[in-house]
Amino acid sequence: MATIKAFRAIRYNQSKVKISTVVAPPYDVITPEQQNGYYAKDPFNVVRLILGKEEDRYGASAKAYTEWQQQEILKRDEKPSIYPLVQTFKTTEGKTIQRKGFIALCHLEEFEKKIVLPHEKTLSKAKEDRFKLFKATKSNFSQVFSLYSDPEKKIDASINPSHASAPIIDVEFENVRNQLWAISDSKVIEKVAAELEPKQVLIADGHHRYETGLAYRDLMRSQNPNHTGRELYNYIMMFFTNLDDEGLVIFPTHRVIHSLTKFDGQALVGTLQEHFDVQLYPTPQMMMDAMKQHPEFVYGFVSNHSNKFFVATLKNKSLLDTLVTDNLPQEVKGLDVVLLHNYILRNLLGISQEAQEKKLNIHYLQNVHESVDEVASGKSQIAFFVNPTKIEQVRAVAKSGNTMPQKSTFFYPKLISGLVLNKMEE
Repeated sequence: MATIKAFRAIRYNQSKVKISTVVAPPYDVITPEQQNGYYAKDPFNVVRLILGKEEDRYGASAKAYTEWQQQEILKRDEKPSIYPLVQTFKTTEGKTIQRKGFIALCHLEEFEKKIVLPHEKTLSKAKEDRFKLFKATKSNFSQVFSLYSDPEKKIDASINPSHASAPIIDVEFENVRNQLWAISDSKVIEKVAAELEPKQVLIADGHHRYETGLAYRDLMRSQNPNHTGRELYNYIMMFFTNLDDEGLVIFPTHRVIHSLTKFDGQALVGTLQEHFDVQLYPTPQMMMDAMKQHPEFVYGFVSNHSNKFFVATLKNKSLLDTLVTDNLPQEVKGLDVVLLHNYILRNLLGISQEAQEKKLNIHYLQNVHESVDEVASGKSQIAFFVNPTKIEQVRAVAKSGNTMPQKSTFFYPKLISGLVLNKMEE
């Protein structure tokens, strides 16, 4: 079902640039301040390709991309390869973990075919931006992050021997070590492709990029009277990792609320107590520790009406249908973030679905202390803290053909940009 192929990646020429100064985070998490920092860090930083700050950012990206190849700052590998990637990092508890996977091209498939599955909703504005970049550069610069299930780890068995050799890239970025190898052995590639072929692929991160790939393929197909289905634009660059890999980690993403015209934190606590058990804690750490004791429907929060930290736990799961009246399948209704968004944020705080999608009164942070500081400084009114979504829940929602609210998952670490780039047209 899932078709992959090796490709000739375009990579930085490490005899001309220092790899640590040219890589960057994914475009969608880069702030304007960070963007300026990466521009200043190195004239060849990948940010100039993925998130330019010129007036015509797409034309500027295409110009830089062409010039860097002419100057051999960027060089294309001679042999089609798949690219094993190991990311080594520490969890919030200080435990060292390795997430293993590989980068290859994946044949673009409509979601209706149930070969490639989404799990989150997408927004049209982000897709329009990436589409313009695809058209200008005829390339994609960042991988879609995907998952497959291989409990017996047969694919790992084919790829792991490559880790014994020296990596072609070894770079630490934001406390994560990224090691990349290249496998050009056709027998190994064929074996990996054969193992993956009967499997479904679940998009973990990069939904916008994948859907943009579909749109770009359709455009190119409409312009090519000799379309065969084998052209490079029929594929998207993808990082594959095993759902059953011990290094697969989901971190929580917290919700910070601001600019509500009428907000009364004390009244909210009183309303919540009707359906939730609410406990107070003196520190953020004690709040987060208390949340971990509950498997579902528990929320920490800090409000501008108090210097205490609250933990609200749903009194009884049977209340779920009363509080979440939307016509949702059980796989979706059972998510902590759905109760938070549909009942607490929408019904109790009056933040409509549209306002949530447009982020009019809400933004998202991974860091607990940053969220607390925003409320303490008066920048925001209340911050809600959640436990991470479980991997089994992601799988169940995707397989049911449904999607989660945005920012339901944060797979850590993010894939950095600048390791490998992919031409979508020869």
